[in-house]
Amino acid sequence: MSKVKMTISVTEEIADYLRASPNASAVVAEAVEVYRAQKLEERLEDAYREDVAESEALNREWEPADAEVEE
Repeated sequence: MSKVKMTISVTEEIADYLRASPNASAVVAEAVEVYRAQKLEERLEDAYREDVAESEALNREWEPADAEVEE
């Protein structure tokens, strides 16, 4: 994996925190990974809620039926 140098703007509070860190790049990389994981989790939860709502709508459309099973 190649590394890319970037220039970003942050608040003074964040800049102070990064300056005090022994490895600011690792702190930023970890924060981005956590953020991405949270966003993925949110998207998965949204998709799950949509699936549940769609399933409930489909269930309301169909009439319950008795199944006849031959033994």
